[in-house]
Amino acid sequence: MLAKPLSRFLVLVCVASLGLVGCSNKATEEQMKTLRDLDGQRSRLQSDLDRANATLRDLQSKLAAQDRELSDCQRDMAAVREGLVTWPNIWSDEADWNPPPPPPPAPAPTTGRRKN
Repeated sequence: MLAKPLSRFLVLVCVASLGLVGCSNKATEEQMKTLRDLDGQRSRLQSDLDRANATLRDLQSKLAAQDRELSDCQRDMAAVREGLVTWPNIWSDEADWNPPPPPPPAPAPTTGRRKN
């Protein structure tokens, strides 16, 4: 009775070993070529990604500079609008300002001769 299960086990081991004989742990030339092609493609895509990231950083810095310039311009426009609202009394202390009187006129030149 022990011989029958043992013989089935041996047959199963033989079939399994015949199935594994065709498998190899080494890559074929075609697989190696595919791996080299994929590696080259990965390198090209990585360099494209690096270039795109550099361009993105450059454009973001330019956009930030334009935003700062726009903010400065809007601040200047707000100051001008505020000044236009109070025009012509643009100076807050204008009502209290008393300019000094004009200087006295210069003496008139004499055109006559001197008498001795």
